[in-house]
Amino acid sequence: MFYPFELEKYLEDLLPPRDELLLEMESVSLEETIPVVTPTVGNFLELMVEISGARDILEIGTAIGYSTVYLARGAKKTGGKVLTVDMNKDRAERASRYLERAELGELVEIHSENALKYLPQVKKSYDFIFVDAAKGEYPEYLDLISPLVASGGLLVVDNVLFRGWVVPGSVYDSKYEKMVSAMRGFLDRLYHLPGFKVSILPFGDGLAIARKY
Repeated sequence: MFYPFELEKYLEDLLPPRDELLLEMESVSLEETIPVVTPTVGNFLELMVEISGARDILEIGTAIGYSTVYLARGAKKTGGKVLTVDMNKDRAERASRYLERAELGELVEIHSENALKYLPQVKKSYDFIFVDAAKGEYPEYLDLISPLVASGGLLVVDNVLFRGWVVPGSVYDSKYEKMVSAMRGFLDRLYHLPGFKVSILPFGDGLAIARKY
């Protein structure tokens, strides 16, 4: 966490009680060390889909579908649908089962494929794109995704503060140097991306919000 765990926990405690399905998914992700968004980020995603009125939603990084549930619940209110991409077939299948249990299966299309190979094939634009995938590949995602954001659409990217290590002078294990450097480069490029207005929210592990003019 970029800021104290206690603050994240406090923000989480302010949220309305989560249903049994979400709590089960949180427990599974913790037990199996599957990376998913925090509840505060999930709540924010659902809210942003609702506020923006997004109907065409793209997610890169499904995992077991925790964030997908939040996106789909937002889409249910806007009359939209979610396309989510993840190369892990087992997790994609598990996500599909969770979405069916959440009665959201008809709103979500899951592609089990490498996003870097899938995205060049995409021809349509999206009102809302959420990225929570391999951090070292974020710069490559930016090249492929920025043209897919519709005018007035939103690009939301998770984990951009990377435990606070993107801050110059941070101390971390050398094995993370490549990912930290990639994330710093990604943020610099995102802030200078023509046609986008960008802001960073320092909760969860950091969220980048970019709106396309």
